[in-house]
Amino acid sequence: MKPFIILITTALLTACSVDYQNTSGAAYLAAGEVNDPELRRAAAYEPKLHFPARIGVVKLVYNQITTTPSAERAVFAETLSRAPGEIVLLSALEARMSNNRNHFRFDQDRIRHLAASRHLDYVLIISYDPSQNTAEALFMDVRSGYPYASAETAPQGRGPRSFWGGRLHNQNRINTATLRLARALAPKIEAMLEGLIARAG
Repeated sequence: MKPFIILITTALLTACSVDYQNTSGAAYLAAGEVNDPELRRAAAYEPKLHFPARIGVVKLVYNQITTTPSAERAVFAETLSRAPGEIVLLSALEARMSNNRNHFRFDQDRIRHLAASRHLDYVLIISYDPSQNTAEALFMDVRSGYPYASAETAPQGRGPRSFWGGRLHNQNRINTATLRLARALAPKIEAMLEGLIARAG
């Protein structure tokens, strides 16, 4: 009986691995003094989640903005189609053509700048590390940087690595690895969006 209970507990934890944030910046600052002006600005954000909205989607592999193959886009197509509003895919080409040459490298502020140039309300950042066999998703307010929700997955097994034991460089192997991770992450992104819609004002 004990292994069965452990199995059920593990399944429940896996199914509920979306973290939401809707805390008030004003309440946080009222609870204790914050002397650093930068910290005060970072803490002052208030949740203002609303739908319908323009939602950007950006894919990172090894912290670099990259394109999404059609097979991988199909994994998220149905889930994203149910999001109230318009979905806009942010591409590596757009990042490279941005005024900031460092947009190609992951940086939260630079992704916000890229998303703002497309007049987006929110951005869903999907990040893969095939070698570590992990994938993460972050739903963020473009205007304020407020992180409304996050999710992650780490399927069983060892991630694929290069001949030397480091990051993959072969694009076909990368695409195969991210497709597998996308399929593991997709149910959590679906749960994330459903939860966000339910929490929106």
